Formats: sequence, structure tokens, C-alpha cells
Amino acid sequence: MRVYNDETFLVFHNEHPEIYEGFRKYAMKALAVRNRWSARAIFHLLRWDTLLDSGGEYKICDGWSPYYAKKFMAESPKHEGFFRTRNMT
Repeated sequence: MRVYNDETFLVFHNEHPEIYEGFRKYAMKALAVRNRWSARAIFHLLRWDTLLDSGGEYKICDGWSPYYAKKFMAESPKHEGFFRTRNMT
């Protein structure tokens, strides 16, 4: 069972920086037409992309989506609130 926390997120993010690049790309597209959007919806797009790109060999767990949402909003404060998040303990 995978443990999702800030420490494991940093490890995953450092090993797979392309995931955040894709997340950010889709988030910026959504921002062009929406005031709020779902980080999970974006993650499902990423999962689809990586499934096709890897020939079905690689799967991203959607448990990372809240971490990417918080990272995106922290890096661009003008987008704060674009994703609805809750405190993770």
C-alpha cells in the first residue's frame, strides 16, 4: 500500500518531473476557460497520456493529484483556489 505524504510526494516528483509539466499544461488550458477545475480530472488525462506513451506499462496513481494541485497553486498565487483542496494529515 502506497503512503501519500509530503515526503513521498517529493520523492515521486523528483523522479518524474514530467508529470508536473503535464499537470501544469492541462491546468493552464483549463484556466483559460474556467474559474475552478478538478485536479483529478487533469490527473485522469495524465493517466491516459502515460498509458498510451508507455504502451500500457506505466500507471500514475491518482492519489498524487492533491499534491500537484497544491504545488500548482503555491507556485502561482494568482491561481489560488482554482482547485478545491483539503488539509492532508
